Amino acid sequence: MAKLLLPLSLLAALAFGLLSQLGAGSPAVSGEAEMVIYPFGIMREVRRADLEVPMQVQLNNVGSAAAKVLELRVQTPEGEVLTSLDLEQQRVEGDQGFVRDLYRGMESVDPDFSHRHRNRLFIPLEERQELGPDVEIRIMREITEGVAQLQRSGAPQLAMAPFDLDLAALFGPEAQAGDVAPFELVLSWRDQGQALQETRLSLDIALLPQYLPPPPGRASRGTGSWVTGDLHVHNCRDEAVFGCDSCPAESVNITGAFTNADLKTQYLAMGMDFFSSTSHSYCISASEFNSVLQESASLTDPSFVMMASTEVSTRETGPQQGSDAADLFCTLGFGRGDVLHMGAHNVTSQKEGGQDDLLDFCDSPLYPQSQNLSDVRSEGGFAIANHPASTYWAFNSVAEMKGMERRGFHGVEVWNGSEGPGYFQTFHRDWWVDRLTDGLVLYPYSGSDTHDSVFDFGVMHTYVSGALTPTTLDQALQGGRSYLSNGPYLEVELRDNNNHVLPMGGIAITQAAQIPPNYPVTIDVPYNVGSEVGTLTVYRGVVGVGETAISTQTGLTGAGTLAVPDTLPQASCWYRAEFHNNSFSQAALTTQAYIYMR
Repeated sequence: MAKLLLPLSLLAALAFGLLSQLGAGSPAVSGEAEMVIYPFGIMREVRRADLEVPMQVQLNNVGSAAAKVLELRVQTPEGEVLTSLDLEQQRVEGDQGFVRDLYRGMESVDPDFSHRHRNRLFIPLEERQELGPDVEIRIMREITEGVAQLQRSGAPQLAMAPFDLDLAALFGPEAQAGDVAPFELVLSWRDQGQALQETRLSLDIALLPQYLPPPPGRASRGTGSWVTGDLHVHNCRDEAVFGCDSCPAESVNITGAFTNADLKTQYLAMGMDFFSSTSHSYCISASEFNSVLQESASLTDPSFVMMASTEVSTRETGPQQGSDAADLFCTLGFGRGDVLHMGAHNVTSQKEGGQDDLLDFCDSPLYPQSQNLSDVRSEGGFAIANHPASTYWAFNSVAEMKGMERRGFHGVEVWNGSEGPGYFQTFHRDWWVDRLTDGLVLYPYSGSDTHDSVFDFGVMHTYVSGALTPTTLDQALQGGRSYLSNGPYLEVELRDNNNHVLPMGGIAITQAAQIPPNYPVTIDVPYNVGSEVGTLTVYRGVVGVGETAISTQTGLTGAGTLAVPDTLPQASCWYRAEFHNNSFSQAALTTQAYIYMR
């Protein structure tokens, strides 16, 4: 362990100062144990307060002597015990800050590499200093080597503490949106001299308002309904340590994560109706994927759907537009650098890509995007280009990309929750718009990319015709009847003076010669932003030209329908809308209504 400890500790201390303890007292001196609690598996917000929700924390002995952990209590600030976990006097070895320095190292490097945009304990994201490539690569190597040491040793300095938290007991019977419920974690443990010790950590959970409904007069659409969900979800199969089947290639994920059954309860608590299980292709074998199929069947019921999917590591082919840091990291003797991540949704068999071993996430087998797309489509599934403009695992093989117009990708992940839960990433949005300008027909999608607990971000809101089933959900998502939002309702619809209506996600195919010059259309934008105040923008896009904002309404609040007149271009084009509140903490983005002109 000393090989890793010195470089990370020295570099972190020089660059970022001393560690702020998480309620654990002063750093341990030689010969002492010192337990800390890492709250990676705690939900920090929910939309329902009537469920018992699985959560967990990680316990780490940062001292030098061993400790025995006895009990973890979850209690109110007044001391009322909500639940307790018998830790059975598990022995936890001291590591002198080894794991703590791993986590601190992960927070010092590019968060696209470390999955540390959120759940940060040591270095606030806005205070992270940019590192030179040599320093960053060195820390990354030390992180991966440190995790390999954890794997080889069995991580004796760590213990997982899972428990079910009764939200009704935490919030009380009069709970309402806006409430914040504080609670305390109390870990009882004995040091090497058998003295009883306690480590405390204070946390809270916020009760969020429900997602806003359509404006008055817009709700009636027959027997269908709007449902919400997450299309980018990792589970305990994507963990290097403490996974339900550990994946050494995931060298920055060592917090334990959750089973799909655990995640279903968390998503219900967040007010959602579905999620797509997208374990990395290099972490999941054929037999494990068959288990995911079984989980999909058993966890799906009339009010909830779990989709069987995977995130496929795919070889980029053809001319590359730019590069990303993963290219450098993978090619430093570790494997191919031309790798992208593809969300393969609602598939029926395993999709290979990379290998399940340390740093083998970019090793063969890797297949071209065309082959993976063909395999996904042959099973009735659909593919999404995940986090296309990130600094790691970006999508650079733009010249080879196909959209729905050529049976290629169905869409682009424009809102990656791990990269910013309160507002979609404009660089992902712009990347998607650039592809529309190139003539590709692609829908916008979102996903949290969580590797720990469920959290709030701009989820998929999709309109399901009839009852919620795996089939109707798949039809809705593939049909583009969706918008992305962390609260507001937003839709777009195109109509002309002849009562022709093109709904959100609709694709009308026509001959350009059949469209008269200066043909008038109206873009209807139903919205409900509640008490928020913000800006609603309506865009017209034209293939080969780009987008233009044709209406911008500032100071918008409440609910209604905005009607925007326009003249239809005599070229393939689209219309869509966006909203953000004044603080950029609430946002929504629609799928486009698309006119394909031959």
